[in-house]
Amino acid sequence: MQIEAATKSPKAALEFWKGKAPVSKAEFEALSDAARARAFAVSGLARRSQVETIHTALHQALEKGETLAQFKKRLRPLMERKGWTGKKAWRIENIYRTNMQSAYQAGRFAQMKATAKRRPYWRYVAVKDSRTRPTHSALNGKVFPHDHGFWDTWYPPNGFQCRCTVQTLSKRQVEAKDIQVESRVPRLVEPIDPVSGNRLPARPLAPDPGWAGNVGRDWLSGLAPRELDDGVKLVDLATKAICRQGSRSFAVAEGPYCKPDLAILEKRHILPVSKGYILPANLTDRDYAEAFLKEFGIGFNESVVHNIPTDFDEPIPVVISNLLLMRKKRNGLTLKATKRGRGPYMKLLARTIKSPYEVWWVPTIVSGRRYDTIRLIRLFSGQGADTGGFAVFNLIGNNWTGATVYQPDKNYIAELDKLRIGGLLYREP
Repeated sequence: MQIEAATKSPKAALEFWKGKAPVSKAEFEALSDAARARAFAVSGLARRSQVETIHTALHQALEKGETLAQFKKRLRPLMERKGWTGKKAWRIENIYRTNMQSAYQAGRFAQMKATAKRRPYWRYVAVKDSRTRPTHSALNGKVFPHDHGFWDTWYPPNGFQCRCTVQTLSKRQVEAKDIQVESRVPRLVEPIDPVSGNRLPARPLAPDPGWAGNVGRDWLSGLAPRELDDGVKLVDLATKAICRQGSRSFAVAEGPYCKPDLAILEKRHILPVSKGYILPANLTDRDYAEAFLKEFGIGFNESVVHNIPTDFDEPIPVVISNLLLMRKKRNGLTLKATKRGRGPYMKLLARTIKSPYEVWWVPTIVSGRRYDTIRLIRLFSGQGADTGGFAVFNLIGNNWTGATVYQPDKNYIAELDKLRIGGLLYREP
């Protein structure tokens, strides 16, 4: 019985590509080191105009079905200016093959999902030649249900110039061939060396760094910051508040202009907590996570880019998804929305990210490394009280930490004020 191999869908691939936003390498890294889907950047190109040139050329190559040779010819002037010739010519081939494969695989994913009722099983297929990565080769022929979590991590491409693909199977095909359908993903594999044919030592089964996602399901997969591990401390290096004076300049400023007294803050800057914003204490991690994500208008398996406001030209983008509330365990990721009793206050944390009173830039040290931390703060009023609590959210590179305190003790204003240091990026007008 012949195994179906779905044809590539140029239309679906083009739709995926149109969603890729060209950004410079610096902008790309500011978003996340793991960006491989919605954002498009090219290592070695700092100027947005250069990135846009390649972005446009790739779109035209996809639309017109250009070969690698035609693509290189179109970009020859830029290649020569950047010195991407001779031994460095691999760069342009890497750009072409990786992005074409990503676009086509995103198109295939949409196509295969549309026929999943009739063909509910998917098989991982590696090329199995001398260029195939050993871990990819070890997965060759593995069959999982189309909705198995395996595909959230291992849907190809799974690395630069990865040529792996996926075949769909019907239930009848699986039964007729007595094909084993996997239920668990192995943590370790002993792959075969594609050149020598010898079995290699056991190694963790994982895609290449930055490729543990699914370009078809979620174009923002893997971009959300992760919470800092327990015991990791955030140490502030700043000791004073620096506020903008005039259009662009900064100066150390004391007093109400730079730091309005939180104890007498105008009520319009203190968000009222209406009934329903404090959740019951007996919900599950999933319930709390869904309540948090709903504040951003997304479901549990969805992502969205939220822009943190600043008083400068550009906001600070951060990806919101359930990964914000995941913790790494030996057997994978697990939800930790109830950590430190914060579950009932997840909506307040979301409100702080969505609508901060202040945003500060704070130089910090985490595990001996310096970071530029973005700190958001917000105060809340409770029923029958002027102030019912506060929340702090720290964005630290690709990580975050935060706290939500409701009905705090009388000294909380002073403690919160100590966190208002560094450079003031934004204050609610």
